[in-house]
Amino acid sequence: MRIASLLSLAYTLAVVADAAPKPNTTRNELNNGRIVGGIEADRHEFKFLVHFRLGDNCCAGSIIREDWVVTAAQCGQWAYNSTITAGDHNLDEVEGTEQTRQVAGFLIHPDFESGLANQNDIALLYVSPPFEFNEYVQPVVIPDINFAPTAVATVAGWGSLSEGGPSASNLMKVDVPMVDEEECNSNHAGVIVPSMLLWRGWKRCMRRSSSDTGGPLVCGDNQTLCGIVSWNRGCGRPNLPGVYTKVSQFSQWIRSNMIPVYEDPSPVESITTCGGHINATSAEISFQLGSSIRADQRCVWIITAPYSYLRFRLTSSGLSENDGLFLTQFFLNRPGDQERMTSIGEDYFLTSGFALVTLNVGNAPSRGFRLEFYSSMFPDSQDLTSLQPLNTNIGNISYPVGGGNYRLNENALFVINPIVPAQRTVMFTRMDVEYGSVCQYDAVTIYNWFNNQYVQVAKVCGTSLPPLTTFESGVGLITFQSDSSVVGTGFDFEWV
Repeated sequence: MRIASLLSLAYTLAVVADAAPKPNTTRNELNNGRIVGGIEADRHEFKFLVHFRLGDNCCAGSIIREDWVVTAAQCGQWAYNSTITAGDHNLDEVEGTEQTRQVAGFLIHPDFESGLANQNDIALLYVSPPFEFNEYVQPVVIPDINFAPTAVATVAGWGSLSEGGPSASNLMKVDVPMVDEEECNSNHAGVIVPSMLLWRGWKRCMRRSSSDTGGPLVCGDNQTLCGIVSWNRGCGRPNLPGVYTKVSQFSQWIRSNMIPVYEDPSPVESITTCGGHINATSAEISFQLGSSIRADQRCVWIITAPYSYLRFRLTSSGLSENDGLFLTQFFLNRPGDQERMTSIGEDYFLTSGFALVTLNVGNAPSRGFRLEFYSSMFPDSQDLTSLQPLNTNIGNISYPVGGGNYRLNENALFVINPIVPAQRTVMFTRMDVEYGSVCQYDAVTIYNWFNNQYVQVAKVCGTSLPPLTTFESGVGLITFQSDSSVVGTGFDFEWV
């Protein structure tokens, strides 16, 4: 989250370079040495290549405009708020040519399917501030929809030099021959779809923990981005060619999603209730404006806007210094940075379209307020598979609704916010969620609104029931996430 006075959201759009269709060509010879290891690239031979890391995850990508990078979808979502570096060659040395930026937003292709095949494995990352183009950092060429890949292409990255071996410090490259469609499907058991291309041999050897994933495969002397490193079985093994996202098939999607959307001239919805779900490009929250609010009142508004920037402005307020109106960023199904909104006329910004606004009235009656928000810029891809505001004083939930197994890649949120504020106890009566030693696969997480913030009190999985949880103020969150494999029958809980 950042707070600022934003004078203008206007952007000067740079034109993404187009590549005209070219006939297939074959290089005279492939790089010497092992196909997996390849050879060291010349310094700044691939000026568009970037790398980024968050925890144990390492990926690469390609600059397509000063403020945009294209990578694999499997890398895109966790890259948010990570730093991304261009102009690098040796990862272990500071060479003075590097530019490091923040990933301020991301867009996963809406038809991405994680799993065995990773269909439509492409994502866009929005960086802030923009890269500065110079002799070390430049954009890659994006192909036309009719682009014909060359028979031999080049893949570059910092991934492992052998299967199970260490990653490279210096940037490596290798030339690889393309595989025809019939051989593609015979080698990969029929899971290849038109959005994929195959070249024989490559450097990537460890899924997502290798710095090659999401990186470039380039064709021709002008280094047209014809492929994005996606997946493989093993690492450079015979008869198991590497699978790449076919960039030309997504060229229009890339270009259309880099065009910013500007704010509505005025709010399109008006909300007067204590809490609830607001799914709109803009809205005003006008709660008890000019009237009294009871002591200890708690209200939670859940905002899911379609674009990646949110601007909030408090236009009128009768709240006292003992009250609080809090703006919480929600990302990857968990509450993040939070700010208290106090100043009338000041703008508060979030680099996300998903947020919570929480009203916390002190121990004396207060007066109402009016708050506006506007979304803008680029599509936001933080989709919820289920969202349930729970504002009854008592109740119960069985998930998934209707029984059966929950689905892969679930992202569910339950907000407990009873209309009458009072202490509530949450009790789980059934749990059947994929088990992991630290619940790293599927998990139910419980957050308590305590001391004016959302505090995690439990993260559980498997079949053991979570502990009995007391929400002192009556407000709390329960989230559920599942990954791309293994499902269970879900869970039941009640609040009283």
